[in-house]
Amino acid sequence: MTTNTELYIGLMSGTSVDAVDAALVAFNEADSKPNFLALYSHPIPENLKKNLLACNQQNTLSLDTFCQLQVSTGRLFSETVQQLLKQESLQARDIKAIGSHGQTIFHAPGIGMSLQIGHPAIIAKQTGITTVADCRIDDMALGGQGAPFAPAFHQSLFSEPYQNSVAVNVGGIANISLIPAGDSQEALLGFDTGPGNCLIDEACQRFFNQPYDVNGKLAESGKVHRELLKKLLTDDYFKYPAPKSTGRDKFNWQWLNQFEIDTIEPSHLLATLTELTAITIAEAISTKKDYSTGNIWVCGGGAYNQYLMQRLQTHLPNANVQSSSKKKINPVATEGMLFAWLAKQRLEHRPVNLKDVTGATRNAILGGVWQP
Repeated sequence: MTTNTELYIGLMSGTSVDAVDAALVAFNEADSKPNFLALYSHPIPENLKKNLLACNQQNTLSLDTFCQLQVSTGRLFSETVQQLLKQESLQARDIKAIGSHGQTIFHAPGIGMSLQIGHPAIIAKQTGITTVADCRIDDMALGGQGAPFAPAFHQSLFSEPYQNSVAVNVGGIANISLIPAGDSQEALLGFDTGPGNCLIDEACQRFFNQPYDVNGKLAESGKVHRELLKKLLTDDYFKYPAPKSTGRDKFNWQWLNQFEIDTIEPSHLLATLTELTAITIAEAISTKKDYSTGNIWVCGGGAYNQYLMQRLQTHLPNANVQSSSKKKINPVATEGMLFAWLAKQRLEHRPVNLKDVTGATRNAILGGVWQP
């Protein structure tokens, strides 16, 4: 590693609420592209996970509970950083900054507010590392959706010189980045398509006592319930034009229960939920001309679901659907890498190219800075 290399850590705990991922990223002075070095994933304790998920199923929360969750989640993020440093034999002084997404408990673009907990002051003080966080509100203060943030970062990873490309992040919620060819004058676009893994994972936990559907084998063993799928696809969110964003406060088990799922065999339900994710992603990509015929790079946990990948390829027959791992980019590390990159942009006072994605009136410098 050269003396002109800076190390950042990106922290991500997504809507799947299964783990906190810490990505170690290097930036070379001569090359602004992020270089992935290492990943550490810290499981979220069951009691904390239960309380975090409960926040997404209700719109009221006591101040006492809110404060307890802020502290518990902040300490968990701090411990995750410390374990990554230990794993890589690094000290706090070796890291330029941490970029922390926080744990989303409420995302309300209609109000102009998004709440992430895991207070950055706790992270900065307990790790001894400058911490950048609370990025979404700057975009929302300018009339933006505050999500998705991935497109600007995906452009730095997946842009191709002579053809359009697409990056699909399948976390708890799925989002797409429509990346124009390098010589194109088109705007970078992206938005949340709807459920990614969140409903699939919860069905696995409820009916199969498994945290997720390994390789999609459970869903593959079932059959798509066409009548239920048709009803699910009637949700207004899928018809909204971009810019748009959503979260687990919208697509959760309460949302699913309204469709009378009790009589559906669990493997058939899983097959249907997987098909819902695949169809809504594919249809979102297909609405934009010339994006459904090139490379479609899939990252997030969904990249490991082989059945979901097959269904995406089926619905996008003229595209090349493949995991970001084929580009030597760890699928699970991409969101952590994103927040390491955002921390670097913030410390260098660089606006992030998101106005065409989120609908903000202009690009903005994102996030606040907390010192150790």
